[in-house]
Amino acid sequence: MKFLLLSDIHSSTDNLEKILSLAEYDAVLIAGDLTHFRPKDAKAVDEVLSDYTDICFAVHGNCDHEVILDEKYRVLRFIHGKSVEFEGYTIHGVGGSGITPFNTPSEYTEEEILRIMDNFTLGDFNILLSHCPPKGILDRTYSGIHAGCEAIRKRMGDFNAVLCGHIHESHGVVNSPCLVVNPGPVMWGRFAVIDFERGRAELRKL
Repeated sequence: MKFLLLSDIHSSTDNLEKILSLAEYDAVLIAGDLTHFRPKDAKAVDEVLSDYTDICFAVHGNCDHEVILDEKYRVLRFIHGKSVEFEGYTIHGVGGSGITPFNTPSEYTEEEILRIMDNFTLGDFNILLSHCPPKGILDRTYSGIHAGCEAIRKRMGDFNAVLCGHIHESHGVVNSPCLVVNPGPVMWGRFAVIDFERGRAELRKL
C-alpha cells in the first residue's frame, strides 16, 4: 500500500489538485495546516480530495482553527487525539503545534501533547500523524532554531513512523530512531509517497 503524505496546504488547492492527479497512491494522509487561518477553506480542500480518494486521514495544524474538526466532510477524517485501524496499520493523530511566538490558532503545551498521546491504543504497526515534528529531527528553521516537539521526541519509541510537517524548510526523510518524514509544504508543490512494506519514502515536487 502506498500512502500519499501531504502537509501545509495553506489553502493552496490548485497545487493540491495537481499533486492528487499526478501521484500514485492508495490512501492520503494530511499532516496539518490545511488552511491559512480561514476555517471555510477546509471544505474547499475536502471538495478537491473527494474527486481523487474515498477517505483521507488528517490532523489540523497550528494555522487551522479547531472548529474545522467538528465539521462534516465528504472524505476528510480528522483523527486528532485518536487511534484508527486502517488496512493493517494503526494511525494515531496529534494536531496543532507546540507553543510558538506567533499566537497561532492551535497551539498546545508539551504536557497537553503528552496527555493526547496517553489516549492512544497501540497496534502492531503504529504511525504517528503529527503536524509538529519531533524535537531535533526535521525541525530546523531558517534561523537555525529546532522548533520540534519534545513530547513527540519522548514517545517516538511507540511508533514505527512519524509523519509530520510544520517546518516548511526542513522537508526530508530520516530513518533513526524510526522513520520520520516531513514532505514539505503542498503550497510549494512538495509531497511524499511512502510504501511501508518496501521500506521506501520518496520526497517529490511538482
